[in-house]
Amino acid sequence: MFKRTRTYLRTLGLRAYCHLQIFAAQEPVRVRAGILSAVAVAGILFPAVADVSIPEPVIGGAVIALPLLVGESTRRKVSPLD
Repeated sequence: MFKRTRTYLRTLGLRAYCHLQIFAAQEPVRVRAGILSAVAVAGILFPAVADVSIPEPVIGGAVIALPLLVGESTRRKVSPLD
């Protein structure tokens, strides 16, 4: 049973990896916006854990949402290469 579960999880990981590659090829603007937001989350979340204040989460939310919103509007203007 352990071997079967391990095989299933490995297959699931490979499928997710393939889907991510296809998504990255079809939607490069969304991928860039998502990566930028992930870096912003890391840069805002880890220092905020040490010193929590009210303005930081609000500003952090704006910094994270802005690339996603700009990425969506930019995605409509460009088309991925074939």
